[in-house]
Formats: sequence, C-alpha cells, structure tokens
Amino acid sequence: MEKKIIFLDIDGVLQPISSQKRFRYDLEQLRKDLAEKLKDEEYLTLDKYDLGAIYYDWDKEAVSLLKQLCEKTDAKIVISSNWKDFANLSRLKKYFKIYGLEKYVVDVTPTLSYPQGKEDEIEQYLKENPNIKKFVIFDDSYIDRLSKKFPNEFFDYFPMNVRNYFRKLNVILKEKGELQHLMVENLLQ
Repeated sequence: MEKKIIFLDIDGVLQPISSQKRFRYDLEQLRKDLAEKLKDEEYLTLDKYDLGAIYYDWDKEAVSLLKQLCEKTDAKIVISSNWKDFANLSRLKKYFKIYGLEKYVVDVTPTLSYPQGKEDEIEQYLKENPNIKKFVIFDDSYIDRLSKKFPNEFFDYFPMNVRNYFRKLNVILKEKGELQHLMVENLLQ
C-alpha cells in the first residue's frame, strides 16, 4: 500500500517564531487541566514549557487546517522538526493529542550527524520506506537545500506567515469544493 506523508517541521510552521504567549499563563495548571481533559496522568510529568508552547503558542488555525489536510487526503505525519531530538515519538504523539492529531503522527525522521541536514534525513527516511510515493515537506527553513534535493512537484514549504498560507489553502478548499492546491494534489494523485 502506498503511503502519503507530510514531513512536518514545527517551529515557524505550526509555532510562529515570535510567539511567547505561554509565559503569561500558569503552566502547572495547564498540565493539570490537560491531564484531566485528556484523561491521561502522564501529562502531569511532561515539560510544562513544551505543553505551554503547544497549547498557547501554536497557531490554532494552522493546526486545524493541518488536521483537515490529513483527514481529506489520508496523509500521515512524519516529524522532521528538531523537536524529535528532545521528544521521542510517544511524547510527540502526546503533544499532538492536544489537538486530536496523534493518530496521524506515525514516525520521525532519523537524526543524522553534521554536515548532513534535514534534507538528508528526509531522503534517508524515504530510502528506508520505499512504499512512500507521495509526500510533501512543510518547512520554513532549509528551503534552498530542500528544493535542490527534491523535485518541485514533491516539495512545498510554508513561509514565515503560516496563517496566511493556510488561509489561502482554506479558501481554495471552500471555493472550489475540491482540493486544487499543488501541495494537496501531490497527496491525492
């Protein structure tokens, strides 16, 4: 079975770089609230600053539209963000569970040694998973290196203004009644 994959960066894609709202809130209380809401005591042990960043700083509209994209295309998420370097897959799924996305998060790219970069990690992942025929890369950095490594028809990136990018995608989804954007077409073909 062919898989459809979204290689997902987090900082600058879901979490705007300048967003620091979490520091205005009681993060200990957030842990308790999430543990109760999600019926999972493990949230009491997770890093309160990570939880605060996810809950308060991630762009809610971007997260919602990512979820819609996964639902409409049956795509799965592979984390290519450096978040994978301090949180294992189980913890990342807990983080994404806050927004009901945990079932779409299936893996992380390997971490390779310098000078290899994110583009090499994605390439290695694709080599290890030959059943992936359709993929997109959502990233706000490494644009030159990623676009050189992968053909344009398989590559898409989010500019720093992620909210406007997702809004455009949402308008396309609503106005056309079908998925017309290149990124989405790659996953559907």
